[in-house]
Amino acid sequence: MELPELMDHTVDRRPGMYRLAGPMLLLVLAPLAPPSVAAQEVTVLTEALCDTCSIEVTPDVVLGTDGESVVGIAWDIQRLEDGRFVMAFQDVTHEFTVFSADGSDYRRVGREGEGPGEYAHVFFVREEGGQFHVFDRRRRRLTVLDQGFDVVRTASVGCGGCNGDDMAVLPDGSVALNYFEPRGDDRDQRSTAKSGFAVHILAEDGRLRLALDEIPIERPFVPAEDHSRWLEAAPDGSLLVAQRRRYRIDRWDPDTGELLQTFVREVDWFPEPERTNLPREPGQPPGRAILEVRQDEQERLWVHITRPTADWRDHVVRTGRDASPERGGGFRFGPGAWETLIEVVDLKSGRIVLSQVLGLAGRPFLIAPGWLAVYDEESIMPRYRTYRVRLVGLDRR
Repeated sequence: MELPELMDHTVDRRPGMYRLAGPMLLLVLAPLAPPSVAAQEVTVLTEALCDTCSIEVTPDVVLGTDGESVVGIAWDIQRLEDGRFVMAFQDVTHEFTVFSADGSDYRRVGREGEGPGEYAHVFFVREEGGQFHVFDRRRRRLTVLDQGFDVVRTASVGCGGCNGDDMAVLPDGSVALNYFEPRGDDRDQRSTAKSGFAVHILAEDGRLRLALDEIPIERPFVPAEDHSRWLEAAPDGSLLVAQRRRYRIDRWDPDTGELLQTFVREVDWFPEPERTNLPREPGQPPGRAILEVRQDEQERLWVHITRPTADWRDHVVRTGRDASPERGGGFRFGPGAWETLIEVVDLKSGRIVLSQVLGLAGRPFLIAPGWLAVYDEESIMPRYRTYRVRLVGLDRR
């Protein structure tokens, strides 16, 4: 795809980011900088666990008891400010579903097509300022809806693969989107780029304002490390960016692109990531990863982690008649190979307040501060169980 002619653009030459102005849609070539940028402040998170604290898990609404409202595995689940739930599915991609707060009613929003209010692949739905921001990955388009789900505006997004894992809407209406894009203003330049960016700040009209979080490129268009990021708009206006394969959380200024702080956790159960592009060997444990981050009203960060259980070897499942993990044959990790860990982090003091394994079956989603949703694998019809989760006992320290 040919890019529009660049007009009136500026390039910020600080390492690790660049800033754009003018009517362009995609990245411009900036002078190469080191593939990482030093934060103003680096904090190694320390354990100062609260002896009297625990995470209280309380079952709540079940979504999909009618057997019709849940149409499969969800890619994205969010709890809205008024208590409703919104869910986008992996299989039915041209719409999303909004559930009432008690799960008794639902509404499907969207239809297949190319016009306003029509979608090809709804990937994210986010609420901000009384509006819904819907990202269509295949159309590369942002749609903003009002409370009645009528279209307010649409904007094209100039990403290549749009192959990211999260989106956050900032208070000023701009959008932070995770996807990997090499440096360059055309395909030839991007194919020879030595680095690219994992986080992009988009204006309301879809134009790229900033590209952040620079990482090296291994071969054309392929980053040398996992570019998946989890994004959370903090109350102070900063953007929290958590890496999937490293226990690292960066705080960025989304207006200037300055990396303000970096928080790292140094524990042997979350080592430096393996090369994700290599086939996994039978003797290796399943991977560990950060799956979501959420900031609560007290500005504590809840970090949702999956990691191998101590007996993960007992949950290796053969995937073929003659497959044998010991001989390098086909295999997968079955239920019980992973566990769900929640860590509550006080970023102001740099302390881990609580680290607790939750004994929930399935793959939980941290869908909002204080809320989990889990796909019910034992149910005949697809449905999701929601849980309230809260930190208790902290006031007794």
